[in-house]
Amino acid sequence: MKKFEHDSPRALLETLQPGQVCKGVVSSVADFGVFVDLGGAVGIVDVPNLSWRRFDHPSQVAHKGQEVVATVLSVDLEREQASLSIKELQQDPFIDFARSRFGSTTSGPVIKIAPIGAFIRLEDEWVGLLPISELGGSGRTVGVGDTLNVKITYINMENRQVALSLSSASTNSD
Repeated sequence: MKKFEHDSPRALLETLQPGQVCKGVVSSVADFGVFVDLGGAVGIVDVPNLSWRRFDHPSQVAHKGQEVVATVLSVDLEREQASLSIKELQQDPFIDFARSRFGSTTSGPVIKIAPIGAFIRLEDEWVGLLPISELGGSGRTVGVGDTLNVKITYINMENRQVALSLSSASTNSD
């Protein structure tokens, strides 16, 4: 895992292989991701490959001049650039959430109401769906900002979904 130095960007790119770990320095940040200087060649980390955490703009994850370690996803010799992932080398926090929180009860604010149910902010950036069927039988209406006591009843790792059920009859309006 070293910073590469070669005669030309193409020569450097020819040494890179998908799955390889490399170091580079963020040369600029754009709305769609970050550009990484790999020692003369350009690496691009697009938004989905920056972080497991939610963010509004790539500048919240990386800044110009920051050294980063990334995995090579692909190399495009024609465009003389590599596609990189910083996220691939990070622990997925959703795994820890699923392992520690499945089946537990918690409370959280309603952040959105939709025809399918109420979206509840759990902890950090995790959001769960309380299906409309859970609310229909309770005889009560809920609004954005209400705090509900819920049980985490379903987690789908692949789709990153959390389903909830009501755990008690109390709601608190803020």
